[in-house]
Amino acid sequence: MEGKVIHRCLHVLDLEKSLDFYERTLGMKEVRRMGPDDGSWMNVFIANSTSGFQLELTWNRGRTEPYENGGRDSHIAFTVPDFEAARALHEQMGCICHRNDAMGLYFIEDPDGCWIEILPEAIRFGAQNGVDVLDALARRKSVRKYSGEPVPQHLLDRVIEAGLRSASGRARRPWELIVVRYRETLDRLAECRDHGSAMLREADAAIVVVGNPECADTWIEDCSIVMANMHLEASASGLGSCWIQGRMRTAVDGGSTQDFVADLLDIPAPYQVEAMLSLGMTDEPAKRRPLDEALRSKVHEGRF
Repeated sequence: MEGKVIHRCLHVLDLEKSLDFYERTLGMKEVRRMGPDDGSWMNVFIANSTSGFQLELTWNRGRTEPYENGGRDSHIAFTVPDFEAARALHEQMGCICHRNDAMGLYFIEDPDGCWIEILPEAIRFGAQNGVDVLDALARRKSVRKYSGEPVPQHLLDRVIEAGLRSASGRARRPWELIVVRYRETLDRLAECRDHGSAMLREADAAIVVVGNPECADTWIEDCSIVMANMHLEASASGLGSCWIQGRMRTAVDGGSTQDFVADLLDIPAPYQVEAMLSLGMTDEPAKRRPLDEALRSKVHEGRF
């Protein structure tokens, strides 16, 4: 049995002041309100258009003593589409109470002392449930520069799971995944191509996808599906990633990428290197790109 978070209740001393604060800082507006006819208390629910989450602001007439709403140890978190603009606004309002530049986030404090975490929209600490697949595709991009921060294991696990859940012809799954995190190995792996693999020197991890041609004649397609799914999940989880083609490519030493990678990672015959995915934390927000309308000319109705 699973539950769904729908709101969090906060007690406020000055209802109008709090309503103004949340509208100005986060675009939260009143959805509905309820309370007794005598006006002794009031519950006002506020929300914005970006999610179904609501805050319930509870006001009690005559209360003058500050409430204990949890402070920094029990906070609410919001993502914002323009992190720098939000920070500039909150600095102007004077409500920023704590910064964590290393993690790329900060906190603001509401009129009743509740701390609110502000994160960039490309949140890197976990993927959201109910991902819009088309939106994720519109935000996916190849990222070749990384911040140097380690990739959290739980996010790497999500990328791997996306690969393991991939469809394959007759469910034969002719692929194997090799996860590389050792710095020395990643630096060596950066030489697997005469160009197009240098980003591995900055990456925190790489996943090499190999296929067994003797297991299925669709091994190339099946491995490509694995790569595409992992690439998409990496983007949805806020990670930077890039597809590095291996099959039919040449290494820095003049030999084949296949032989270079197989020798480096002890890949046995008959497995063939299809591609590898570089992974790293990124400071580049995943912006939604509009569809190139010219691509619609590639859609044919009924016949070519």
